[in-house]
Amino acid sequence: MGHVYADVVVRGAVGEALLKGVIVDTGASYTMLGRDVVERVGAWPIPHSVDLELGDGRVVKAGVYAVIVRIGDRSAATLAACFEGAKSVIGVRTLEDLGLKVDPVSGRLEATRPKNVAYFYSLLIK
Repeated sequence: MGHVYADVVVRGAVGEALLKGVIVDTGASYTMLGRDVVERVGAWPIPHSVDLELGDGRVVKAGVYAVIVRIGDRSAATLAACFEGAKSVIGVRTLEDLGLKVDPVSGRLEATRPKNVAYFYSLLIK
């Protein structure tokens, strides 16, 4: 499997931004957004920050923001992190919020539950 990319719409209190070809990183907990996107859409700040370990081993302090994201026909509220110099990345928290996963064979995003359903439990009755 190679890299997986998605077009994502990010919405906040004052607008929205279309981000084309954002890499999907199943090793990243948080979705990352650049400061310009956070400010342009008016992302809602959460009074909390996190220490993030980057791929090169550096640890950075990142602000946490609430945003609405849409990938394809699915949208959900999710959390995104932002720090100086951050590049946009879709993390697993957002994939879970949207009910999506990466298919390792096709390298595409696929549904894990019906759209617009926050949690989906299938009961098998014998």
